[in-house]
Amino acid sequence: MPRPDDECPYPKPFPAEFTACPAYQARQFIPLDTMYQPLEPVLTCRHLVTRALPQRHRWYAGCSIGDAEARRRWANEVGVARLERIRTIQRELGAAIAPFGGRLWEMKGQQLRAFHDGQDAGPATEALRHLAGEMTTDLQAFLEEHNTAFTDIDMPVDAALRLITVAVDRFIDTKFATEVSFEVPDDVLRRFPEPVRTFFDPASAEPPRPNS
Repeated sequence: MPRPDDECPYPKPFPAEFTACPAYQARQFIPLDTMYQPLEPVLTCRHLVTRALPQRHRWYAGCSIGDAEARRRWANEVGVARLERIRTIQRELGAAIAPFGGRLWEMKGQQLRAFHDGQDAGPATEALRHLAGEMTTDLQAFLEEHNTAFTDIDMPVDAALRLITVAVDRFIDTKFATEVSFEVPDDVLRRFPEPVRTFFDPASAEPPRPNS
């Protein structure tokens, strides 16, 4: 059978310097094994979604934006230069978080294991909150240091910090391994202006209005 038009055609996981897709937005994913231990991190794309094939119990990696033409059109509408600035600051933000990533997921695994086994998850949750607090403090310093870069993409640093805090709190409070991520919930993101939404979810970007 022919493959779906919106299927992502690129090998996964994505390499660190992947640039073949104009709509690509890197997102680090750290899977957990059956014992809730973190495995090696891999790079996926923010737009990558799992979709069902017509055949029963078969799936494929789809793009939430659409086919190749839709991805090119979306990138042009949002602005190629703007997307590259967003990618740059996202990479730098990811590097700032990196020293905490492994330990956060290890502690999250311990918390999830306690939930699964019906044990007291309080100690693991408290340790997780403490480490997340350290990370948030470092991120606040990072945001203040890179204030100009955030201003260039119309991203207020105070809004960035609030939404990062929301994402971290959600990460800590989630009790199911299949739902764990550092993503900002859509219902929260919708409360912020378009430039802020674009930074955290580029697919939500509104195309620029034509000059009158």
